[in-house]
Amino acid sequence: MRKFFRAIDSDSHSLAALVKSIDVPEDQAASIRARQLETAGRLTPVMVLANLVNASVVIVSFWHSPAIRLLGLWAALLFVASAILLIANMRARRKAKLRKKNGIAGSTDKTQQGIERFSRLASFVGLIWGILPLLIMPFDDATSQLAVSIIMAGMMFGGVVLISRIPEAAQAFLIPTTIGFVVGLQLGNDPRNDFLSILALVYASVLWISIRWSYRQFVEQHLSGAAVQHQAQLIGLLLRDFEESTSDWLWQTDEAGLLEDIPLPVSGKKSAVSAMVQGTAISSLFTDNDAKTLLISNLENRQPFRDIALQVAGEDGVWWSLTGKPVFDSAGSFSGFRGVASDISQSKEIEDRIAFMAHFDPLTSLPNRACLNERLDQLSQTPAPDGMLRALLWLDLDNFKWVNDTLGHPAGDELLCQVASRLKQGTKDALIIARLGGDEFAILVESRGKEELVAQVRALSESLNTPYEIWGSSAHCGASIGVKIIDNYSTDISTLLKHADLALYQAKESGKRTWCIFSDELAERARIRRETEVDLHRALENNELLTYFQPQMCASTGEIVGCETLLRWKHPTRGLIGPGSFIKHAEDTGFITRLGDWTLREALRVARRFPDNMRVAVNISPLQIHSANLLNTIVNALAVNQIAPSRLELEITESVLLSDTEFTLERLRKFKELGVRISLDDFGTGYSSLSYLRRFPFDKLKIDKGFVQDIDHSEECRAIARATLQLAKALNMVCTAEGVETEGQKQFLTENGCDELQGFLISRPQPLDKLTHLIDIRDVPSGSDEHVEEGDRTGNDSADRLPKKYAAG
Repeated sequence: MRKFFRAIDSDSHSLAALVKSIDVPEDQAASIRARQLETAGRLTPVMVLANLVNASVVIVSFWHSPAIRLLGLWAALLFVASAILLIANMRARRKAKLRKKNGIAGSTDKTQQGIERFSRLASFVGLIWGILPLLIMPFDDATSQLAVSIIMAGMMFGGVVLISRIPEAAQAFLIPTTIGFVVGLQLGNDPRNDFLSILALVYASVLWISIRWSYRQFVEQHLSGAAVQHQAQLIGLLLRDFEESTSDWLWQTDEAGLLEDIPLPVSGKKSAVSAMVQGTAISSLFTDNDAKTLLISNLENRQPFRDIALQVAGEDGVWWSLTGKPVFDSAGSFSGFRGVASDISQSKEIEDRIAFMAHFDPLTSLPNRACLNERLDQLSQTPAPDGMLRALLWLDLDNFKWVNDTLGHPAGDELLCQVASRLKQGTKDALIIARLGGDEFAILVESRGKEELVAQVRALSESLNTPYEIWGSSAHCGASIGVKIIDNYSTDISTLLKHADLALYQAKESGKRTWCIFSDELAERARIRRETEVDLHRALENNELLTYFQPQMCASTGEIVGCETLLRWKHPTRGLIGPGSFIKHAEDTGFITRLGDWTLREALRVARRFPDNMRVAVNISPLQIHSANLLNTIVNALAVNQIAPSRLELEITESVLLSDTEFTLERLRKFKELGVRISLDDFGTGYSSLSYLRRFPFDKLKIDKGFVQDIDHSEECRAIARATLQLAKALNMVCTAEGVETEGQKQFLTENGCDELQGFLISRPQPLDKLTHLIDIRDVPSGSDEHVEEGDRTGNDSADRLPKKYAAG
C-alpha cells in the first residue's frame, strides 16, 4: 500500500496520471466498490428526480413541436428507465442493509456485479438522453436547438457529477449522451453546429478527465482511511496481546436489558466486576456518546455486537470493551444478552495519545497542518453564516532564529508556547488555531465584516509584537501576518493556502512585524515574478541581455577615465527592462552567478573598443563572490580579450562582507594579486564598518547617490561627503561620487577633492555606440569577435596568455 501511495504522489499532478487507470490493491477492491455503490445508491433518487424534472421541461418546452409524439414516447421510455433504476437501487440498498445487519461483508464478485449492473443502467439512461437531440434538432428552429443544447450540457454535467464515484457508470452515461448530442447537431441546418459539435466533444473530454480525477481522489481517500484504520487495529491488537493487566469478565441481562446476576470473574479487577450491579440497566453504566447509542440500538434490535468501546460514567479515563450476543431459550423466545467485558483503559489512553500526536502539535498542543487541512476541507463545503466574513491568517515569527541561536532551543520552545498562548487569548472565537511547523502558525476566524477583521488582526499583531519574557531574558520576536479572506464559493484549499502565503510574503517584504491582506494585485505580482524567473533563463540563450555603460569623468581634467557596466534586458513583450526588475529574482533563484559571469565576459569583450587608459567597472553580487568559477572567469576573459587586469574594476557593496567575511576578504586578495582593482560601492548606505577598510586595501570608494543628490540643500549630506572624501584621501583611495546631476554638486565635490564624477550630468547609461561624443571608440578588427567567443567558450587559445600563477586554473 505504501508503494501505491508513492506512485500516486509522484504522478497525481500530471495529465497522464489522470488518464491512465489506477491500480487498486486486491484486498481493498471489494470495499472500494462497496463504497462506490453506497455513494451511488444515496444519489440515485436525486438522479431520477433530475431525469424526470428535465424530461418534464422538455415536454412542456416542445409541446407544439412536430416531434411531440416521438417526445412523448421518449419521455415514457425515460420514465420506465428511471423507475427501473429506482427499484434496482432500493433492492440493492435493502440487500446491503441486510448483509450489514448480519455482519456479512460484500464479496468481490457481488460488488463487481453491482458495479456492472449500475453501469448498464447508466448507459441505458445515457442512450435515452442521446436520442433527444435526434428527435428535435432536424425539425425545430435555432432557438429550440439552443434550448436542447443547454439541457443536454446540463444533463451531461449533472449525470457525470452524480455518479462520478463509479467511473465505469459515468463514462457509460457520458458516451451515448455525447454521441447523440453531436449527431443531433450535425443533423441540424445551422452551419454553426459544426463549431458546437467540436465544443461538445471538448466539453465531454473535460468531463471525462474530471471523472478520472474524481475517482482518483476517491481511491486515495479510501486507501488513506483504510491505512489509518489498519494501523489503529494493529496497535489495538498488539496492545491486547501483550498487555498483562488486561481484565475480562462475563455479564448477562434479561430481556429488558437489566443485569441479571453478578458476573462470573474470569480474570480481572474486583472494582470493574462490582460496578455491574444486579438489576441495573447495562446501558446506564456508560456516558452518552455515539458508542452508547450503538449499544442501545443493538440491544433494542437484538443484534450481536463486538468490541464496542464505552466510557464508564462517573469514572474519569475508564473504558470498557463490550462484546455480546442475544440469547434464546429452547422455545426460541428471547431471554436477554450474554457477553464478555474487558477493561481497555490503558490501551484506549495509548490510542488517544497516538491520535493526538497525529493531529496535534506535541509542543503547543495546537492542531497541526493535517488537522488544519481537514478543517478547511470541511468548512469549504459550508459557506460562512449570513453577515459573517471568514478569513485565514498565516503567521510567521520574524526573529525566531535569533532566539534559538542566542538563548538556545529550549528557549525557542518556550517562546513558541507563549506565542500559542497569545494566539488563544487574541482569537478566542477562532474556528481553529494550528501550528504548521517551525515558527509558522495559522488561524481560521469569522468576523462581522472587514472592519472587525482588520481590528482583530491589528490587535493580534500588536500582541505578538510585544516583547516576550523567557527565563529572565527579554526576546523581541514579532510576527508577520498574511490574511486571505475566504470566498464562500471557493473550495480549492491549495489556492487558499497559496494566497495566504503570498500575503505573508508581502508582509515580510514590507518590513516584517506587520500584516497584509491578500489582493489580486499580489497574485498578479507573483505571476509576473514567476514569469520573470522563467523568461530570465531564456534571456541568455536568446541574446536578450544588453550591456549599457555610464561614463566616469575625472573631476579635475574632465577626461573620461572609465565606465560602469549596467545591465538591461530587452524583453520580447515587455520592452526594455532595468536591472531593478530582474536582478533580485536572479539572486533569489541563484541565477545571478551565471548572469554575472556573462556580464563580466561581455563587459570585457566590449572594453576592447575603449582607449587603453580607460577602465571598465562591473558589479559583483554577494552570491557571485562565493562562486568557485569566478576567478577563472575573470582570468580567462582578461586573457581572451587581451585587456590588462588593472583596467578591470570589480564593484562590491558592504553586504558582500557580511557573510563569511574571512572567505570574502581572501577571495578579494586573490583578485588584487591578479592586478584587478576593487571598489567599495554605495559606501555609507549599508553596514558601514571602518574595519573593512583597515583589513582590505580597496582601490576606490564610491559615495552613494543618496548623499550626492541632497548636497545642494542638506548640510548633513555635505558633511558626510566631506568626511568620505577625507577618509578616502587619508587611505590613499580614489573616490568617485555617483548620481551627479547638477553643476552645483559637481563644483562642491571637485572643490572638496573628489577624484571622479558619475551621473546624468556627465551622461546617462547608454549602449557604447551612443557614447562616441565622450569616448574615442575603436573598431575591432574583422573576425575578432568570432575568435573571442570561441576562446571564451572553450578556454583554449587563452591559457597561453594567462599569468603563470593562474595558468593551471
